Amino acid sequence: MGLGLLAVTMIGLLYGLIEGSTNGWSAVPAASILAGLLFFAAFAYRQRTATHPLITPTLLQNRGFTSGMLVGLSVFAAGTGLIFVLSLFLQEGLHASPRDTSLGLVPLTLGLIAAGFAAMGGLVAKLGRTLVFLGLAVMLAGCGWVLALVDHSGTNLGLWALAPALFVTGIGVGLCFATIPTVALGDASPEEAGSASGSLSSIQQLASAIGSAAVASIFFQAANSGLDQAMKVSLIVVLAVTALSLPIVALMPRKAPEEPGH
Repeated sequence: MGLGLLAVTMIGLLYGLIEGSTNGWSAVPAASILAGLLFFAAFAYRQRTATHPLITPTLLQNRGFTSGMLVGLSVFAAGTGLIFVLSLFLQEGLHASPRDTSLGLVPLTLGLIAAGFAAMGGLVAKLGRTLVFLGLAVMLAGCGWVLALVDHSGTNLGLWALAPALFVTGIGVGLCFATIPTVALGDASPEEAGSASGSLSSIQQLASAIGSAAVASIFFQAANSGLDQAMKVSLIVVLAVTALSLPIVALMPRKAPEEPGH
């Protein structure tokens, strides 16, 4: 029953966000989002009363784990939404072809890959939540750099002028995506590890879907004032969500879980 409630929650939220951004915010998308929120409340209640809940109850009393879930929900949504609207801006705002858009996002992809390998290569075990702070700081710096470029040049911005800023952004997003799920497990007991890992994986998928829909909705709503303005508003929202996550990181576990045998 829990999975069913969660599925209806996602359908309501995603349909409302997509319908509202596409055809205007009438009663239908508003009611869909409200229904999604109500079903999420029902899901949360079900988790508290079910004999075999999807999330082990003790995990929700674990400050480090719940903080990690909140940070993950925010950052996964912001990061995925950012990548989606960047591709929209390159194609619609800078009039890049699909091929050129793909090439233009290569620096972002390289940053993601490099950060992921660096984090999982031992940095997350050594630095723990400090690496999450670092990832958020680099993500903020990269997004701020992109915002400054768009504010200065608008839709006259050269595609490759974005490359250094996108590379930095990719490093920040990659560090966050690679470290948050691992560090969030730092205080979970071995008995809770399976439920905790599955919950974080689900949070990442749900946040990615909601983030793409939400940030795209913001982009299209602001597009009436120009695509450069739409990109700036989207970046400001991503920056705000990322910045608000910083204090919560301090509540996450200090260290990632030790590997077996250590």
